[in-house]
Amino acid sequence: MQTEKYDVIICGAGMAGLSLVYRALEEKVWVKEKILVIDKDVKDKNDRTWCFWQKGEVKSEFENVVYKRWKDLLFFSNAGQVIEMETQSYLYKMIRSIDFYKHVLAFIQQFDNVTFIYQNIVSMESGAEGGIVVTSEATYQAKYIFSSLYKKPELRPEHQYFLQHFKGVTIRTNQFKGDPSQMHMMDFRTTQENGTTFFYTLPFNQNELFVEYTLFSKSLLKPEEYDSKIKRYLSDILKIDDFEIIEEESGAIPMTDFPFKRRSGNIIHMGSAGGDTRASTGYTFLNTQKTISKIIASYKKNKHPYFESEVINKKHKLLDATILNVLDNGVYEGHEIFTDLFRNVKAKTIFAFLDSESSAADDLKIMSSLKAKYFIGPFMKVILNKFQ
Repeated sequence: MQTEKYDVIICGAGMAGLSLVYRALEEKVWVKEKILVIDKDVKDKNDRTWCFWQKGEVKSEFENVVYKRWKDLLFFSNAGQVIEMETQSYLYKMIRSIDFYKHVLAFIQQFDNVTFIYQNIVSMESGAEGGIVVTSEATYQAKYIFSSLYKKPELRPEHQYFLQHFKGVTIRTNQFKGDPSQMHMMDFRTTQENGTTFFYTLPFNQNELFVEYTLFSKSLLKPEEYDSKIKRYLSDILKIDDFEIIEEESGAIPMTDFPFKRRSGNIIHMGSAGGDTRASTGYTFLNTQKTISKIIASYKKNKHPYFESEVINKKHKLLDATILNVLDNGVYEGHEIFTDLFRNVKAKTIFAFLDSESSAADDLKIMSSLKAKYFIGPFMKVILNKFQ
């Protein structure tokens, strides 16, 4: 079988892979490189929703495809307390994957140096002359391979591995009585028997909204259980019984303290596969964009994609690992942790922490807002595991 040669191979044409190609071409870093993008599927469906927050003066690299923005965010405790979150200049933003795909692909397809193929990837390996990708139909070689293909790692006993699993529905109804300018960021007014469990409610307008049932736990539910909980939430909490489902999406995001490797020789991992998912929340979109900024900056300065400092720093990885161990203990339940956090700390401080941009003073505010006695044991466990 003959090997086809390229300068760059992208394995996985999802958010991470397409963002990298788009931004590298836009910033004229890869205009002369021969680029191959491999994925098993054509991206022509609205299969994901990406949400993130940014300060008002900061613009996303994909600001023109942001579907909706919210300034007013609400938090609901399991007991029903409502907290109006003090976001100050922060905006909560949502991107629909179909809008992202259309925009990015339309731009990329203007370039003759980019080839798309749709094949199953069998293996990847790094060698002396670059990387090799073997698919079900051919073999490809390139100097650099960027992969966002995720595979559950081989965990050691000390590693925590939760899933943020969810099902979301976009509905059309005439019964929504809420304020479309207010987004329910975390609504814990649902049962907690399966782990940390809450709803997102993102109103697009008075008659259309996105509702997502989300859990932090170590196992998935049966498909019908997600549907049942969504129907009950709509009826009991939002008082909506008459609605039409326009779209559905579901998925599972890893929340783990496993130390993912950014590089394997000439293979660079991105997204969840590269450690860009925040272990304590599952948020990935903005961290991936920051990682891509580092890759592009390295290309411009050093003519290669390697960089040293990670977006999620060691301090925040340590704190995330501690939180996962607290959740695993089950004594200080997830809904109690988040309620204490949002009740006692301004949202802007929490957002800075979750973006790995918080100061030591911010971190102290966050940790002092929680019940310290439940964190001492898990924190010491994480520290001891680091030195084993």
